Amino acid sequence: MARAALAGLLALLLALAGCAALADLGELRADLESAGYDATNINNNTTNGFTVLSIDVSMPDAVPTDEDAERVAEVVWRKYQDDFDQLLVTMNGAVRLDATPEDLTGLFGDRPGDVAAADREDGSSATTTVIVVVVCAVVFAGLMVLVWLRGRRPPPPPLAPPGHHQPGGYYQYPPPPPQG
Repeated sequence: MARAALAGLLALLLALAGCAALADLGELRADLESAGYDATNINNNTTNGFTVLSIDVSMPDAVPTDEDAERVAEVVWRKYQDDFDQLLVTMNGAVRLDATPEDLTGLFGDRPGDVAAADREDGSSATTTVIVVVVCAVVFAGLMVLVWLRGRRPPPPPLAPPGHHQPGGYYQYPPPPPQG
């Protein structure tokens, strides 16, 4: 019963970590759709503390322009809640915009107060929250595996009193009767 409860708690922690990361990306996808763009893939990838936000947009009925890429970037700049170090906008398979937050500030001005990381109450990002939750869940899962494995060890064989040798190296008590 306790193992089932611990497994359920672990599943809940992992689900919360995934939901926190997906919520911001889902809102961004909805914002892009309301602006008239079909975002086929949105990826927020952090490697060694450098975060790249990649957005693939499909425009099958039109030829994408740099203005389209800038409109997508403006939606990201004004609506996306998380921080990033680089924004890549790919339209119909070709990279149309590669920008840093400084480039976007030059194009669109400062981010709105409810989006800018500097104006957040705690200064943290959703990515940091997700990383902390995932690390805690992994440590918790490792401890649960160790506890589970410890409970599965067989007990040591019983020791017999001295002088009562049994074949195979074990002692038997009481000694067997003499054969004869």
